[in-house]
Amino acid sequence: MTEFEQARINAGLTIIQLATESKVSRSTIEKMERDEPVRAELASRACRVITHYLGRDVTYQSLNIKVIS
Repeated sequence: MTEFEQARINAGLTIIQLATESKVSRSTIEKMERDEPVRAELASRACRVITHYLGRDVTYQSLNIKVIS
């Protein structure tokens, strides 16, 4: 399990909920959970939603999400 997936679960979010709220496709969320690289902007959007639900700041860097420019 990736740190990103654990953070999503800890935030009480399903993949679909996170995708909808962050305006990131489900397939991109799934890529992050499989530790595949995604665009930094999309990873940031997902992290902002997780931050909101966890009540603490998380970034794609802190969750070790692989990104492409």
